[in-house]
Parts: sequence; structure tokens; C-alpha cells
Amino acid sequence: MAQDLDLDDGAAAAAIDAPPAWSESMAQAAVEAGLSVETPEGPSVTLAIGRLARRLADWSGDAALAEPLETLLLDAKVAFDPPLVRAALAPGAEIPLSAVLLHWASDSELDMLSRVQRLLAAGARIGLSGAPSAAALDALEAAARLADPLARNGVALMLRPDAQNAPALIADEAARGRAGAALAAGARALDAALAELAIEAVRSGLDATRGGVQRKAAAARLAGAPDADILAALSGAVARGAYSAALDAGADPTRRRVAVASPEAGAHALTVYGEGASDPTGALRAADERGAVGASLALTRFFDPQKGFDAAGFEDAVRLLTRALDATHGGEGASPRRPIILRLEGLASLIMRAGLAFDSKAARAAGASVSALALGAALGESFSMAETKASYPDWSRARRSEEAAAKLARDAAVALVETDGPFQEAALRAAHLLRAFVGAKTRGQRVCVTIAFALDAASARRADASAMGVAPLESIAGFALRDGVFGRVLSDDARIGLGALGYDKAQISLLAAHVEGRRTLKNAPGVNLENLRAKGLTDTALEAIEEAARDAFNIRAAVHPLVIGPELCEEELGLPADVAAGKRGDLLMTLGFSEDDIAAAEAFCMGAGALASAPGLEEAHRAIFNTARDIAPDAQLALAAAIAPFANVAVELTLRDADPERRAALQAQASAAGLTLLKLRSEAPPITLTLPTLEEDADEPARHALPAPLPANANVGGEAPGVHARRRLPDRRKGYIQKATVGGHKVYLHTGEYDDGALGEIFIDLHKEGAAFRSLMNNFAISLSIGLQYGVPLEEYCDAFLFTRFEPAGEVKGNAAIRHATSILDYIFRELSVSYLGRADLAHVDPFDARGDGLSRGANEAESAARLISRGFSRGAAPDNLVMLRPRAEPKTEPRREAVRSTRTSPRYRAEPCVGCGHFTVDADTGQCAACGAKGEAKG
Repeated sequence: MAQDLDLDDGAAAAAIDAPPAWSESMAQAAVEAGLSVETPEGPSVTLAIGRLARRLADWSGDAALAEPLETLLLDAKVAFDPPLVRAALAPGAEIPLSAVLLHWASDSELDMLSRVQRLLAAGARIGLSGAPSAAALDALEAAARLADPLARNGVALMLRPDAQNAPALIADEAARGRAGAALAAGARALDAALAELAIEAVRSGLDATRGGVQRKAAAARLAGAPDADILAALSGAVARGAYSAALDAGADPTRRRVAVASPEAGAHALTVYGEGASDPTGALRAADERGAVGASLALTRFFDPQKGFDAAGFEDAVRLLTRALDATHGGEGASPRRPIILRLEGLASLIMRAGLAFDSKAARAAGASVSALALGAALGESFSMAETKASYPDWSRARRSEEAAAKLARDAAVALVETDGPFQEAALRAAHLLRAFVGAKTRGQRVCVTIAFALDAASARRADASAMGVAPLESIAGFALRDGVFGRVLSDDARIGLGALGYDKAQISLLAAHVEGRRTLKNAPGVNLENLRAKGLTDTALEAIEEAARDAFNIRAAVHPLVIGPELCEEELGLPADVAAGKRGDLLMTLGFSEDDIAAAEAFCMGAGALASAPGLEEAHRAIFNTARDIAPDAQLALAAAIAPFANVAVELTLRDADPERRAALQAQASAAGLTLLKLRSEAPPITLTLPTLEEDADEPARHALPAPLPANANVGGEAPGVHARRRLPDRRKGYIQKATVGGHKVYLHTGEYDDGALGEIFIDLHKEGAAFRSLMNNFAISLSIGLQYGVPLEEYCDAFLFTRFEPAGEVKGNAAIRHATSILDYIFRELSVSYLGRADLAHVDPFDARGDGLSRGANEAESAARLISRGFSRGAAPDNLVMLRPRAEPKTEPRREAVRSTRTSPRYRAEPCVGCGHFTVDADTGQCAACGAKGEAKG
């Protein structure tokens, strides 16, 4: 009995008993598909393969098929669809369908739902034509969710409505997608509001009358929280992520397993071309109702770098699958017959292994030759079986009319025979088979076979293909553990392709080292061990860097203060303590290396990941190793157009711009190519903001005339200045440093001010955080500082970042006014709001009531200014007896008296210091200290 196992780690995959030719990913995909038998040692794919081959031979009525089928499976050349596998390994099970096309009957939706649910439970992919109601689509989504809870197979059902009903259904799908996004955002807002309320309630001792609690409760109500949840939060009890979890429980209106396709080109993401419906992968398309069983062929398994493409072996495999899948339910002669889908996987890998560029005439001829050979072999076997068994005249002798088939054969004889290189034999065999097909006008067919290049990720995994259908490869290097080091590894596709182009083993090793990296800085360009030694690094530090470079993903992680030691950075290199501790700065830039030096050394050590810039690779060969981001959508459509006469082709394209004319042109090109299914995925273009650095030279000539100087409160309120007006900070600037601990993580906030006291910059230093997080916060601070200097009001930043929630968060220590923060950003902008905007409402303790010396807002006494003025900034110009006087409170009801004139214009102080604070601010007449308020005995 096959077992469905959930394999989440490499150890579980390694425990699977699989044939030697199988990769670990293939073995895991096979177990997920049900191709395994449970044994005392664990799941066995090898044992299941033998049972599957024998069962398929029994179904076809030809016992001689068992041995060659088992050989194909053991060699990983073919793979069968999960419904067929599970049925074959389950005694007495019916033969299920892999793909089904149905026409939706709106007058009997309950019967249709029952029928579709049975098909989904068996693992079929379903294509619908018609217009189900919204309730029926919701029921279909629920049925697909039951059949595939983890969504391993993606979309299970695709609806293609007619032109009349399509706009409403497509608009409904778009509205549901937006509603799902809105619900997700609302759920996060509700969870945050209730959590804030619960925290505030606990902090206030569960006193619901406190102002802070009232504000949080009002915010929760405005967010839409029910009264019951508000009352629970007021008592300090709140379910973490309750509303976000509700989406996972089925509240999300978005249908993720049911897709709606447009019947004609437009703005919709999915388009089905031709008449009728298509299954979600684009493998099966027809105007009538039908179902099919399916299998996959791994094209790369039929290619040998020395001998080329094994056309004879490939033809035999197609013929064998056609005979094996010619099975009936209920015995010989029973009806209905089941059509066959043969998916070809790994075309992009095959093209690269043959040393052909994806966007080339040779690659298109290779794809056409292979697909034509598959179609010719399947049709030839169908005719042979019709002569020995029986034919089914209800099926047409081809997927197209007889005239189209004749033209296809003529084109094959003229175009494919001209194919040179490793696919010439395949072209010759395909032309011969298709010519024989055209001449057989009196014979019928035994089976109906469809060749397909589909958008089926599960089928690609089972065939060990790196890309679906006709899609180009995403990368030529993956990450793997090799020799105890986890890093880039050049793919077999690229290695075999280099060999096919004539590169020897030594040259391939050098090219592989360029892609994978040498994992050492010895002899690296730019940043290398010799240059680092010249900068003052010791041999011990260089050894540590070499050890770190073996596992690092970037060079900055290897050459880091925490790797070479903070003591060495501080003592030998003379770096500041915070830079030596890795709290801020870039060590490589500090040592004088440029970005180009760092990039070159990183490519040398950690690998470039591509062959585009590899030295030693001929210029004419660089296009052969291009990947998806380097290949235009037109090249993929051109390859699909070459294959479409012989196979159903589904294509997924990525648009990286919002040009509607470009979108329309691609859709028209897809229609002309004869595609079955087109999926257009939009990707937002990169947004690059080029701004000068924070420490840019102030004397640099301005490109634009600057407006008049900004007012003193330009970045505290008021309107933003012009785009090009930047108010620079003085070279010697004042500010303060606030140290605090947020949720156990130390945070240092440095501020820089203009002469008028307005905030102009901030720096954020973190203690013992990862390099990536520290760098991100440093760059965030630089970005905010540039915005302030260009006139962005501080209030806008505070409104945007207050109450953000992420870890670290929690109790705040070291800040007298702030006691709790929901994130580091929340703490920073609370502090800035309190200090520069006077937002005492954002403080948990009144800033004046939080004075350590006991002075409050209403205090009338003066305080020493020495604790508020930097002696270093003033360079000793401020005397020690400088005090700061706060305005006295207004008298309440006392009548105004005439001011008493005094001949003394300034107070007289005693020569002795105050016994309370030590300042020389004791009034000579009253004996009261103007700084601390202490009063002693008056002396004349």
C-alpha cells in the first residue's frame, strides 16, 4: 500500500530506498505522489516501481510490458501521474483520470458538484467551461481544499467562461483578491489594536479610567474590534493573532485552488486560447468533455554528451507508454476509452546540455524535432495497435484536420530534416513517421495521444526537471552542502553544456570555480590576504577570516570586527570602540577598499553565480548559459511557436513593466503561436532613488538654484521645501545620545541638531545584533536624516513609524519617559516625538515629572545647565555656575502690586559653594541656592 509521507528534511529523504539513478528530490516527489511501499526499513520506491510496472502491464493486457516499463522507471526516464500510481498500488482500485474537461451545467449544480468532488478526491486536474454561480465556485474551492489541504499541487480547477459571462466572473475574482488583502490588513490592525490595549491596561493596573487606556480602547473600537474582545483586553487577556488566524480558518474570500481564465486576450492574468476548456496546467484542451491519463518523460535522460540525443530510445519509450496507458476500465472493449497525455519535461536543460542558446534557431529546431518525434511515435503506435486490436473511429485520426496534418508532415520533411547536430536523427525519424501518418487515410486509431509542454511543477519535479514546460532555467547554480561547506554548485546542465562545446575538464573546473567561488581570499582581486595584511591585520586575524570565508554568503560577513576580534580592531587598526565592536560602520570601507574591490573579491571567493562574466568562456558561448532574467519573453514565445504544431504548449511570462502595448503584443504573439494557455505574471520594476550621501561635500556646485534658507522650524512643522533644497547641518553640531534597552536589546540613539535646535539627523547603534539588522538600521537612519534635511516634517515620520510591531519589543529601560515599546522603531520615534515635538502624550511618564533631581514642571527653582550643555561642544566657554531658570507659575488671585525698584541689577552670590549641590549659586542675602533651592543661614 502506498504511503503519503510529508518529508521536510534531507534526513527523511535520504532514508527512502530509491534506485541509484534517482536524485533525492525525485525520491521525495515520488513518495508525495504515492509511489512507495512501506517496509520495516522505511519507504521503498524501488519495490513500488516493480509493482507499478506489473499492474500497468495487467491493465493493458500485455504482460511483456512489465520488464521494459520497470527499466524505464528505474532509469528515471518516465514518471506516471499520482492518480494512476495510487490506483495501481491499491488492490481493486479503479483507473483514475489525471485531467478532466467538463462543461458546467448551471441547471444541475448539485450533481456537477458531486461529480467534480469525486474527481478531485482522486487527484485529477479539472478544466471547466461555463458559468458556475458564486456559491458553486465557493463549494468547488472547499472541495479542492479537502482534496489537497497543503496546496502541493497548486491550482486544481480552472474555469473558462464564455465571452458573455467572463467579465463578471473575472471582476468578481479581482474583487475577492482585493477583499482578501483588505481582510489580512484589517486582521493585523485588529490584533495590534487589541494587543496595545491589553498592554496598556496591564501597565495601568487594569484601571480602565486612565487616559492611556481610554485612548487605546477608542483606537480598538475604531479598528472594528467587538465589545467582547475590548472587554477581554481591558482585563489583560487577549488571544495573540486571533484575527490573523481566522483567515487561515477559512475566512479568506480569495479562491486559491480555483482559477478563472479569460477566453480572449486582455488585462487578465490567465488566457485560454482556442475553443473549449483547458486543465490548469495547459496540457489538455478540447471543446468537448473528456478525461485523460498521463505520464511524463524526462528529456535529459535520453541525451548523452558524446552520442547526442537517443532518438531511437526516445521513440521506443513513447511507444511503450502508449501501449501501457491503453488500459480500459472493466476489461477489453469497454468504453469510454481514455485519451493519453505525455508531458515532455526538461526542454531548457536539454537545450543547454546540447550547447545551444535558448534564443536561437537551433534550439527551436531541437524542440520541434523532439516534440514531432513524440507525436509521430505515439500516432504510429496507435495505428499499429488499431491493426492488431481494434480502432475507435469516433476519434479523429489526428488532433487536427487531415489537411493540417498533411501540411504538418510537409513542413516536418522540409524544415526538420535540415536540423543539424545532436537532434538530426530525431528530425529524420519524426519526418518519416509523420509522412506515414498522412498516407494512412483508411486506418483508424486505437488511442488518442496528446503531447504537452505544461505548467505543471509537480510533473517537473517527478521528472527531475529544473524548469516547467518550455520555460528557461532560473539559474545555472544551486546551493548545496559539499565537502562540509554549504555554497553554490554549478549545475549538471551547465557542466554538460560546457563539455558539449569542447571545453576540457581543466577549463570546466576554472569556469565552475568562477560560478561557485574559491572559498578563499588568497590571490583574490581587490580584497585579499596580502592587502589585508598591509592594512595591519595579523596572521591570526587572517586565519579567522579564511575560516569564516568557507561558510559566509558575502565578504562583509567574513571580514568583520567580530571575526577578527574587537581588540585587534581597536588596538592595531585604531578604530573607535563602537566600530571595533561591529555596532556601526563598514570595516572594509573603513580600511579603504572600494565597492568595486569588495564586489570583485566577493565574486572570487563566494562565486559569481553566473557565467556571463567568466574569463575563459568564449564570447559566442555566453548566450548559451543565459537564464530566465536574461531571456526576453519573445524568445520563449518563439520556441513555443516552433513546438505548437506538434504539442499543446502552456507558457508563463513575467512582465517587468506596466506597458499595456507590450502586454497586448505578447498576447497577440501567443495567439498566433497557437498556445493552449498563457499566464502573464506582473512584476513591479525596480525603483531606484538616487540621493547624495549624508556627508556630501557642502561646497559642491549646485545643479539647481536653491531657494531662500528654510525657517527655523522647517522640519518640525510647516511645509516641505522644494525638491532640490537641502538644508545642511553645520560641521560642528549639537545633539544628545540616549542609551536604552528595548526588550533586552541595547539601543543607542544619536541626534544631530541645527543651530536653532531643529532635528537634522539621527544615528542608531545596536548592541550584539546581526550584521544585516545593524546595517539595515544604519541605512534607515541615513535615509531618515536625508529626508529631514530635505524638509520632510518630523511629524510625518513619527506618524508613519509609531506603533509599528516587531521584535525586539517590550519593556524599555534607561529612558525616564518611555517604559514600553512595540518595536525599536516605535521606541525611537516616541523618543523623538517627546524630545523634539513636545508630544508628552506619547510618553508613559511626564518628561518633567521624570527628573532624577526631583524638579517637576511646576518647580520655580533654577537648575544647573551643566548637565544639559556639552562642555566639549562649547569648548569650555560655558562657566560652571551657568544655570537654567524655568518660568515661575502665574499667581492665582493675588492683586498686582507695584513693582519695587531695586538698585541691584544682578544677584550677589556667596563665595562658599552650596552644601546641597556644590554650585556657587547661594544668594548672599537670602542664603537660598538658585540651583537646587536649598536654604541655609543668611550671612551679611
